[in-house]
Amino acid sequence: MGVILSFFGTASSRLVGLAIALAVWLLSRPGGWAVLVVLVLFGLRVFPNPPE
Repeated sequence: MGVILSFFGTASSRLVGLAIALAVWLLSRPGGWAVLVVLVLFGLRVFPNPPE
């Protein structure tokens, strides 16, 4: 069980690191901030807040 949990922990930390690196790279490009805004809005549309 520990091996599975450590695998998910490693995979999630790599995904977060990759997302941060991609965001920094996009912000350094002209018009990259617009791509980030579109991705955030898309993410909010696909994964809405759970009902209260």
